[in-house]
Amino acid sequence: RDTYGPPKLDYPLFGDDGANEFDNIDLRTFQNYSWHIGDKERTIFLRDQFNRDLQLAMGQPAARGKFYHLFINGQYWGVYNTCERIKASYGASYLGGKKENYDAIKKGRTYLKNRNMTVSVMANDGNLDAWGRLCDIAREGLEAKKTYFKMLGKNPDGTENLDYECLLEADNLIDYMLVIFYGGNYDAPVSAWGQNFGPNNWYGIRNRNSRDGFRFFVWDAEHTLRDVREDRTGPFPAGNHYSSANPQWIWQQCLDNEEFRARVGDRIQKHFYNGGALTPDMVLKRFRKRIDEIEMSVVCESARWGDSSYTPSGGRASTERPPRNRDDDWIHEINRLVDDYFPARSEIVLSQLYRHGVISDVAAPVYQLNGDKSQVSIQAENGDLFVTTEGSDPRQIGGKPSPTAKRIKSKETTLPTDKTIHVRAFYKGEWSALVKISK
Repeated sequence: RDTYGPPKLDYPLFGDDGANEFDNIDLRTFQNYSWHIGDKERTIFLRDQFNRDLQLAMGQPAARGKFYHLFINGQYWGVYNTCERIKASYGASYLGGKKENYDAIKKGRTYLKNRNMTVSVMANDGNLDAWGRLCDIAREGLEAKKTYFKMLGKNPDGTENLDYECLLEADNLIDYMLVIFYGGNYDAPVSAWGQNFGPNNWYGIRNRNSRDGFRFFVWDAEHTLRDVREDRTGPFPAGNHYSSANPQWIWQQCLDNEEFRARVGDRIQKHFYNGGALTPDMVLKRFRKRIDEIEMSVVCESARWGDSSYTPSGGRASTERPPRNRDDDWIHEINRLVDDYFPARSEIVLSQLYRHGVISDVAAPVYQLNGDKSQVSIQAENGDLFVTTEGSDPRQIGGKPSPTAKRIKSKETTLPTDKTIHVRAFYKGEWSALVKISK
């Protein structure tokens, strides 16, 4: 802040893939699930940032973060986490345009004169006008293609219409919610602590001077990776009023639309299969990288905070047990996640999503590249294969085959991989999810 000195940080804090200058960053401690305050047995220091890592790995903009030892005037305070703050300057850095043209919104609080608090939506930057228009359209209902696609700035056939403003980035909303569901997020964007009537911990941004719609960001995701069978897919009542509107409510309204459900199925196929970001192997690989990053530093965190606890009366620290440390405490929760949670979670979330009608009964085609990746063998469990090689979807909006799609009346085919292949299976009037194949 310019109160304390230069208002910009001119340094590539998050490496080559991050911005080179910042108006805002956070330096975050660990409150919930920490040794010095709450739920000590679940302490790993990774939940919050790891959920943001998953959103970034899915190809979406997300808040980057790293881990540091923090000293203040020579006093060691433990392990902290830097994090990009989702404000207008973030949008300008990563999505283009000027920060003056961005609306950056989030769940906020309004305090009344009688000290009561009411939940609301607030703008960190810009205004709430476009958010209000998005909520109004969603509240009217999105089952009709005309209404749904108009919200996306498109005609009913999915083509661009420059007379309509784009209010939502549908793929971003889908991927954001898949991270929420995967982590079993208990406190965002709908909070279980309020019986799912209130929103919490969500951010959105939109450039008013572009064709971009609102994008949403994982935030304060420490209440995650708890019960491997946690189900946060809803539907939840939060959002029935404007003050409690949130990304999950928008998601729930969109689920009435056939084209949105088909797109959800495609994004699920992308992220939960064929080495996608939410497959067990890829999640574990990414998690182990974070483990390696902080494992040694947990010893220092233990020295600083491992023997701290609080009595209900605020008296002296309890000495009933030895100080918590890496090898006796931290590692147990790490092992639970590595051995039990991550190997099983993907399939559990898929079964939860299937109940919402976003996963087709027709299995997606499977494929196998040959040794030099010059050819690919594609198989369908049922039905015919529809293939395109010019970049289009074999399925048109509305469900008819694309005129550019080649229909292969066989459950198996072999094709060259000199062009990117898009393929679906079609069986008894129903399409599978889309599969994209490239070298």
